[in-house]
Amino acid sequence: NQLPPVVKNASFSKFSNLDQSLFARLIRLGVPYVQLDKQGRARPEIMKLYSWRYNNLGNLDHVSQSLAFQRANPGLVYPFQLINVEDFEGKGETTPTPYFYQNMGEAEYVVALFQYLVLIGYSPDKISILTTYNGQKELIADIVKQRCGVGSPLGGVTPKAISTVDQYQGQQNDIILLSLVRTKTVGHLRDIRRLVVAVSRARLGLYVFCRERLFCQSHDLKMTMDQFLDRPTKLQLVLGETVSEDDTGRTVNEDVPPEQVFEVEDVSHLGSVVHRMQEDMLAQMEES
Repeated sequence: NQLPPVVKNASFSKFSNLDQSLFARLIRLGVPYVQLDKQGRARPEIMKLYSWRYNNLGNLDHVSQSLAFQRANPGLVYPFQLINVEDFEGKGETTPTPYFYQNMGEAEYVVALFQYLVLIGYSPDKISILTTYNGQKELIADIVKQRCGVGSPLGGVTPKAISTVDQYQGQQNDIILLSLVRTKTVGHLRDIRRLVVAVSRARLGLYVFCRERLFCQSHDLKMTMDQFLDRPTKLQLVLGETVSEDDTGRTVNEDVPPEQVFEVEDVSHLGSVVHRMQEDMLAQMEES
């Protein structure tokens, strides 16, 4: 399930067998190998998103027994969720230049969620923002500079990484915010290897922003997307929860009382929540 190199010349890619990773090439040449059957990166719930691509993939003991994996993600109802993003200001995907795909609505949404998480106590180093296109990566980086720039309440705060899925292969973080960008066609996420890499970077929390009806109707992505559809496709928050260093937090299997669940309607709704939180933060700083 490793991603192959990107070969822009189709003839070289197909007829010279360049569309494979070095690891896949060695296996096809008969080099002996051992396939691992247990993972130690992700919560068992997140692992199920991609375990169907492996033979009998199980979990090491610590992903169910250690405190970090037993505790829920503060401020968030679910450890993983797909958030549907409709057109923002009348636009979905755009291409300022050919093949330079961007989606302003998703970019604003992931940055707003990043701000929310930092405001309730998450370390920005524990959060990475991923996307499937370079154009979106640059757009997200620009918005982070604007929202967390000099003079703002979160001035100088940035995620651990803002990266494409391909560039982030082999890396991980506690919280992954993933933007899939496309609203007209699925694009190169149709390559199951890229989907597996995308959803397997998270240890504790995975939040995917996309056009639900496009990606969830794709037959190629069905085994993963059906699991996302078991829960709401509007972002579910638990307002008032903050990150704590003690072990008194909510457990991952503990239901959140309905009256404590805050459903986010869209990117503008979350933006207003974050704005109020930042105003409260500034007021507290002025009082102290």
